[in-house]
Amino acid sequence: MERLRGTPRRALLAAGVALVLAVVGATPASAHTDTGTFSATRAEPGAAGTFTIDVLLTYDNDGHGAEGAALTVTVQGPTGGPVPVTMAPGDRAGAYTGTVPVETTGEYTVTASSTEPEAETTFTFAVAEDATTTTSTGGASTTTDSDTTTTAAAADDDDEDAAENPASIVANGLLLALGAAGAFFAIRWWRKRRGGPTY
Repeated sequence: MERLRGTPRRALLAAGVALVLAVVGATPASAHTDTGTFSATRAEPGAAGTFTIDVLLTYDNDGHGAEGAALTVTVQGPTGGPVPVTMAPGDRAGAYTGTVPVETTGEYTVTASSTEPEAETTFTFAVAEDATTTTSTGGASTTTDSDTTTTAAAADDDDEDAAENPASIVANGLLLALGAAGAFFAIRWWRKRRGGPTY
């Protein structure tokens, strides 16, 4: 009789344990709330003419990453209407990334929303002038330096010419003096030969 009484008790105990395990095992799957939060939102320059958009979506109650969420992301630029951005899973749970083309400088507004879990966020990023303008400016500076060097070299040549001028003046003066003396003696010789007065 004792053995028969113990069997139902053990069966009830086993059933109770199985029920508890089933409830505990189901808890993580149903623990996430219906609302979430976007965080770690950013936009960084990517390949030429593009920006990379990154967002992180987590559940509000436990902070777990929301994987497989239905996202809608658009970018509004300085001109034209909002452009949809295709997002792909990122490097961790709840992370998503996408690429958007940027054609003009100015401020861009990113709007991200999700339905499961429900969340929405908006953030902005600015696009400055591209590197080509900077490079061009650098080239102009280099040209200016080259012109300065050329001007300095020309100034040095002028200084050398100025230094040579006194020597040229002295040489010319000596030639003139020798020419005058030669003419003087030639006149005296000619007059003496003719019998005229000599000075």
